[in-house]
Amino acid sequence: ILEVGDLPQGLFGQARANALVDVDARYDRNALIVADLSFDPTYAEVLHETFGPRVIGVQIARSGDGITTQWRPVKNGYLPVYTVGRTYLLELLLNELRSQLVRFVDGPEMRRAFDQLVNLEAEFRDSGTVYSCPPGQHDDLGMSCAMLAWAARHQHLETWTRDLLAAVRPRRQRPK
Repeated sequence: ILEVGDLPQGLFGQARANALVDVDARYDRNALIVADLSFDPTYAEVLHETFGPRVIGVQIARSGDGITTQWRPVKNGYLPVYTVGRTYLLELLLNELRSQLVRFVDGPEMRRAFDQLVNLEAEFRDSGTVYSCPPGQHDDLGMSCAMLAWAARHQHLETWTRDLLAAVRPRRQRPK
C-alpha cells in the first residue's frame, strides 16, 4: 500500500465526493474507487454520479465475506455493493500482512494507519472475535487498508478492471 490519507471529518454526500476528486486526480482519474457506504446511504448516488462505473461499494457489517453483489439503483445505473464483515476484513488484512502479500511503505500516514490497527481492541465471543476502536480514537485509515486488501484479492477484480478499462479507454477518431 503506497498511500493512505484521511478525508476531512464531517463531510457527507457531494462534499465528501469532492474531497475524493483531488485524490483521484493524482491517479489520472482512472482508478477503481472502493468506498465504504456503511454510514451514508446517499454517498453511493453521489459517488456514481461523480466517478461513474469505477465505484465499488462496501457495506461493512457484523458478518459477510464480500462475495455476493447487491446492485444498488442509482441515477443512470446501478452500483455494485458487497457486504463484508468487519472481523473478516481485519483478519484478511492480518493474514495478508503476515504472508507479506500486503506491505506498508513507511510514512507518517501509514504509521497512523498501522497504529489504528494495532490499537483495536479484540473481544472473543462465542460467535467469534469482535474488533472495536477504543473510545475517542479512529480506525478509518486502518479499515481503508483492510478494504483495499479485500478488493485486491477479490474474485471480481478482473471484471472490475475490465469494466474500468472499457470506461476509460480512449476512443478512436473516425475518419471524416
